[in-house]
Amino acid sequence: MTYIATLGPSGTFSDIVAENFLETISDGATVRYYSSIKNVLKSIGSECKYGVVPIENLSEGFIPIVLDFLVTSELQIIKEIIIPVNFSFVAKLNDSAKITKIFVQFAAKGQCSEFVESIGEDIEIITTESNIESIERMLHNRENSGAVVPVHFVRYKDYPIFVQNINDFPNNQTRFFVVAAKDSACSVCASSEYKTSVIIINDNDRPGLLANILSSFSQRKVNLFAITSRPTKEAFGKYHFFIGLSGHQNDAAIKDSLDEIKKIARVKVLGSYEKARML
Repeated sequence: MTYIATLGPSGTFSDIVAENFLETISDGATVRYYSSIKNVLKSIGSECKYGVVPIENLSEGFIPIVLDFLVTSELQIIKEIIIPVNFSFVAKLNDSAKITKIFVQFAAKGQCSEFVESIGEDIEIITTESNIESIERMLHNRENSGAVVPVHFVRYKDYPIFVQNINDFPNNQTRFFVVAAKDSACSVCASSEYKTSVIIINDNDRPGLLANILSSFSQRKVNLFAITSRPTKEAFGKYHFFIGLSGHQNDAAIKDSLDEIKKIARVKVLGSYEKARML
């Protein structure tokens, strides 16, 4: 049996993406749920063939735990999927003044920060690992709590207090990666637009390193659609660079750029994958 790992339980945004990916493969796969993103990543290549993890939100940026894991793991990105992400606030109470605590998943908290901050300093904000956990904990504490949950989780008539679309930005979206063990087969379609993700691993920091890296791409007119950094955790001021490129790693311009960068830094290609359209 082929398994696809994702953040559970059933019904999460990760689960929606995993089910979408499931429809594109033909080897009788099934989704297996894990309690954290890190556990999803650790399962790939051992318990599961594939994993589905969020990598970037439109307003909050990249997910640090995923970036950090990719530095040291032998995983590759085989697909990206983008979905709209919208949240509601719900409570089983008739009087909002009785609310003393709110449950909200860690990523949702950032994406709905304006609403969360408007609630009041006397309200306890409890961060959860998943949106499902938020609503379950609210239902177990229904006499004094509310929850921030995805819009597809709830129906208006089931909750006396129901506030729709509380995310900071109405066009909120999250980008997901489908990840597999290194060297997993991945077909290339000549007619498709591709992206490539790479890590420049900073083993030997020196002045001008980032400038030289960027120059290698710009001289060959390689477009960078994303660049972010993460601390090496070895010393202050030392960072790895995560870079997103427009094109396939086998394109001559990208290949030549990476070959040049390899002379001054360690390069890890995370994968080339078709550019996603939003679900």
